[in-house]
Amino acid sequence: MDLGTMLRVMLRRWYVSIPALIVAVALPGAAWTMISSTYQTTSTISLLNSSAAASANQRTGNPFLAFDSSLTPMADFLARRLGSDQSAADLAARGVVDPASAELAPNASGPFLTLTVSGKNENLVLTELQTFDKYAIEQLAVIQTSTTASLPSSTLIRAVVVVPPQKPTTSMKKKFEDVAGAGVFGLAILFLSVFGSEAMALRRARERAGQPRRRIGSGNGNSNGTGTASAGNGTLARRTPALSSASQLPRYRDPEFDPEDEDETEPWIDIEPLPLEHLAVTDRDPGSR
Repeated sequence: MDLGTMLRVMLRRWYVSIPALIVAVALPGAAWTMISSTYQTTSTISLLNSSAAASANQRTGNPFLAFDSSLTPMADFLARRLGSDQSAADLAARGVVDPASAELAPNASGPFLTLTVSGKNENLVLTELQTFDKYAIEQLAVIQTSTTASLPSSTLIRAVVVVPPQKPTTSMKKKFEDVAGAGVFGLAILFLSVFGSEAMALRRARERAGQPRRRIGSGNGNSNGTGTASAGNGTLARRTPALSSASQLPRYRDPEFDPEDEDETEPWIDIEPLPLEHLAVTDRDPGSR
């Protein structure tokens, strides 16, 4: 079915296509209006070496100059802990109800974590991310003291917020996906309603065309004329001999071209030649000498 045929069907079924087209246009508009935008904000925290490690081996005590190789695995441990169900429950108890995530900063050369919070309220996600940063710093101390409680505070790895929570930005990707889904659903309703009604109309037309025609006088007549005609037709049918079927008609057989005689072999007749003395001897032709 080409585009022209589709347009002709839609024009022919205008009483179905117009309401369906209105629904198909109204669904994306309603989705755009009803679905609110999603706001997202991020922050970055960095793990720092302990004060004892920063002061050892003739160091100046500056923790930013003592990024050991052990800090990156510790940052990975912290990101996994923040993504657990227990952390989600703790954050919900503190008021962080929107989705929150923590991961290692991409393309980073140090122990940096990126914290993200997404939600519908612009001001709420900013407050929730601040709570999330504090919770992450607390969980870093819990990880270290849960195994060995006797560690002095000077040997604990610390964390600091390097990039504070940024101004929430609008993420339109999810909204566009929802509006596109509503548009596809509206188009499906349009095509199903139009071509479904067309198919039903064609089927009813075929059913009407296949019904046998009623014969005049075939039913019981209410008047005398109709009854007389029916009786006359019955008498005529009894008097008229029925036509024989094709199998009962006599078959004409051509003796020369009948295929049934092709397989029959003709009898062989042996005729002996007459001797020459029995042939009549006549005079030559009158004109010959």
